This record gives sequence, C-alpha cells and structure tokens, in this order.
Amino acid sequence: MKRWERRELGQELRRLGLSYGEIASIVPVSQGTLSGWCRGIALTEPQQDRIRAIRPHLAVRMAVGRQLHARALDRAATIRVAARAEAKILAHDPLWSAGVVAYWAEGAKRPKAELRFSNSDPALVALFVRWARRYLELGDAPFEARLHLHDGQEEGERRAFWSRATGIALEDFRKAFIKGEGTEHRKNVLYNGTIAIRVRSSGAMFHRVMGWIDGLQEAWAASSTG
Repeated sequence: MKRWERRELGQELRRLGLSYGEIASIVPVSQGTLSGWCRGIALTEPQQDRIRAIRPHLAVRMAVGRQLHARALDRAATIRVAARAEAKILAHDPLWSAGVVAYWAEGAKRPKAELRFSNSDPALVALFVRWARRYLELGDAPFEARLHLHDGQEEGERRAFWSRATGIALEDFRKAFIKGEGTEHRKNVLYNGTIAIRVRSSGAMFHRVMGWIDGLQEAWAASSTG
C-alpha cells in the first residue's frame, strides 16, 4: 500500500470514529503519523465517548502485546545462544558447515522469521534440502516451493525438473511467478528458472540457523587465531 493510500484509508477510518490505536492495527503506520494526517478531522460527541470508553481496554491489549513480544524475543535469544554452542560441536562436519554457509549466502534473514532459500543452481538447492532434512529434523512434507520463470518457459516441465532435483513433491509447488517480456527484469533467462523454497512452521528453526551462522563465524575466528 502506497503512502497516499495509507493516508486516505487512515483518514476515512478516523471519520468513522476509530481511535488511532485501532487504525494503526489496520493501516501499517504509527499513531503519531496518523495524528498528523487526521488533525483536521473532528469527531462527533458519540464517537469521542466511544473512544474514551475503550481506552482502558486498548491499554490492556497493548500491554499484553508488549509482554508477548518481549517473550518472543527472549525465546529467540535463548534458541540462538544454544545454537551457537551447537555450532562449536558441528563445525567439524563438512555437510553441516556447507549448508550453513549456503543459507548464510542465499537464505532469507529478514523480515519474516522463517527459513526461505532461493537459487537457480540445482546442486546448491539440493544441498540445502538435504542439509535441512538432516540437521533440522524436519517432518513429512516440510517444504513449499515456488518457481520464478520467464514468459515462454513451460511451467510443468520446470516443476518436474525441480521436483526431481530436490525431492520436493509436485503437490508442494505453488503457482509459478512468471516474468513477462518487456519488463525491467534481467534478460539472461535461466533455462530452469529460479526456485524459492520455504520451510513450513520454521520460526524456531530460523533462530537456530541464525545462531549456527554466528557460531560458525566464531569457530572460524577462533581457529584462525589459535
């Protein structure tokens, strides 16, 4: 949503009598910004009464939200500390180290706390899948895949190719993203396209892998100075 769209939506919701806190839960913008956007909007007396009545409840919900966020941060920090300790033991395992480096280079680090890996090299993608299955103790059908192709590439053939290369079942592939001709996308068309893989329900795993990356760097630093 563009800034002007957020502004107009925020103003319209304010005219309906919503508080800034309620609007901020719908429109991705700070309450301070909303206050500036809506400065000239006058509320009716019933609208003001309603906002005054819900403020205590909103304060409680915000406090609970802050507590939950703080707990989530604590859990993530605990997982990362434990993972850094794991890395000191696993750093001598070539496959583990290769997978960590691969994710460090090609995996998603933000904004969502989940494991996502994208590449066009079948061997590297297969390495990631093998590594994830082995070291993250994944259950059945843990992956979701999506191809990024250019216009004219046959999606069914490319899905079959990547399914064979990765071992990911065809039913776990989402509809491909097709780059149309005449866009500003790069022109060097990759024959098999690029595959983006998401590990389902991987919030805790994400923090573990981030801890592994930190731990591997520390292990390398220690070995170079030892």
